[in-house]
Amino acid sequence: MPAELRSTPAVRPVRIDAPAAPDGPRAALRALAPLPFDALRFAYAAAVQSGLLRRSMLASRDVELQLNALEKFFLGPFARTV
Repeated sequence: MPAELRSTPAVRPVRIDAPAAPDGPRAALRALAPLPFDALRFAYAAAVQSGLLRRSMLASRDVELQLNALEKFFLGPFARTV
């Protein structure tokens, strides 16, 4: 007996892979914890751009070093590393 030929291919469900879920609270903490430090960096940059603080590479370096130290002190293992 000859094999039956179909004029249309068989319909198969499309598999949709959901994105992998982040590791829960730890991922949320890593995403939200540095926000206050980013806000301080933004505030410093805004103060320099508006003329409240003078433009200085040395002052910018000092502010960044202080914020980096504070971030590492308060966030510990959740602090960003370069």
